[in-house]
Amino acid sequence: MSDFKLHHLITTGANEAEMIEAVLNDNQIEVIVRHDEFGDYSMLYMGFSAYNIELYVAEEDYEKAKELLNDLNIEITKDSKKVEQNTKNEKHKNSKKTISFYLAQIAKIIIILYLLIHLIPLIF
Repeated sequence: MSDFKLHHLITTGANEAEMIEAVLNDNQIEVIVRHDEFGDYSMLYMGFSAYNIELYVAEEDYEKAKELLNDLNIEITKDSKKVEQNTKNEKHKNSKKTISFYLAQIAKIIIILYLLIHLIPLIF
């Protein structure tokens, strides 16, 4: 099985993302679209999204996609560096869970058990 790696191309708004996706698809470049927050749900229900959209392309198509965006006068270097830094920060933040995280999880379990114990007599 070959290694398939994605490369972040750009983070942008919904209208610009649709235009970029169409241009890349016209040039036989596959694009993967990722919505921030619950943007994909708002696209389904309301037809638009106020959240950012991230576009990813295959690593071997990245340079061609970058050239196409430069031809459209769309700058991608700032966004891609920012997203790469954010993903590194998230990974680092997720790798080190603090004691307060575990205490919160234990508190949730205790509350659920307390509620279950007090609901059982009401049911029977």
